[in-house]
Amino acid sequence: MVPRERARRTSVPTRMVAPTQAVNYLRKAEDHLAAAVETMTAERWSTVVLLAVHAAISAVDASCVASAGMRGAGPTHMDQVRLIRQLFAGDPEARKASDLLAALLDRKNTAEYEARLFQRAGAETALKHAERLVNWARQVCRG
Repeated sequence: MVPRERARRTSVPTRMVAPTQAVNYLRKAEDHLAAAVETMTAERWSTVVLLAVHAAISAVDASCVASAGMRGAGPTHMDQVRLIRQLFAGDPEARKASDLLAALLDRKNTAEYEARLFQRAGAETALKHAERLVNWARQVCRG
């Protein structure tokens, strides 16, 4: 995947970041993903979901920084979904990535703040989504 040229304006609040910092965001994504995998064996399903969400957010940051030298800085992580769609307009893989992120973000509030606990199936789905997003970010960061 070839990084896109820098976007000058987006409808999403952003913060400029040196593209060389993308590897740091990717490392965070990989660390969160590894922790989620380890947490699966402990059967801490809600924690797996939360770690998967954080892996996905960092993966998207890595992709946006690598491709455009910016990351989302809006009040909600859902802004990152819009940012991906703007920076990678017309890219079907990016569209899938944005859909996966949206699905994970839908689970974030439940995992963090609600009394409802996740079960194995929800944790497995979240982990698969995060794995796909981290893999996509690796491709973007490689250029």
